Amino acid sequence: MHIRNQILALAIAMAMAGTAGAQAVRPNTGSALTEADVRALMANQGYTEINDVEFKEGVWTADGKSADGNHVEVKVDNTGKIIPDTGVATISKDQIIIKAQEAGYKNVHDVQFEGGVWKVEADMADGTDVELKMDPNDGHIMGSEADKVQNTDDTAEDAAERKN
Repeated sequence: MHIRNQILALAIAMAMAGTAGAQAVRPNTGSALTEADVRALMANQGYTEINDVEFKEGVWTADGKSADGNHVEVKVDNTGKIIPDTGVATISKDQIIIKAQEAGYKNVHDVQFEGGVWKVEADMADGTDVELKMDPNDGHIMGSEADKVQNTDDTAEDAAERKN
């Protein structure tokens, strides 16, 4: 009888551990949205065949079919705004530079309209080199990520000069 109680207790403990392990864990993306949120937002706006949903370079990206039947890649910011890669910018490159500077970024450079959003290289106040993704219509910062390509030949003087 004692062994039966131990086996029953072990079975209950294992079942509880399995339940805890099966619970969804929100990935540490730095985003307020989850993959499920992005899929739901897209579906609510008429996108179908949604796939390749992933958080990269500071924003969510996904592939899908738009309501008009075209395959598109979209970017989704933390507010849930969906921007298709086929869009056009209504804010100019110069306005984007000003918006980035107003947000406190220095040494704003390599500003390009690509994939439906503005991509901007800049330095944070502490000198960290980042890539920003900026909205093509109002210029708000959709996301940012530390730039992966750093010049290893830079000296402290070079970094200080770039900040000025």
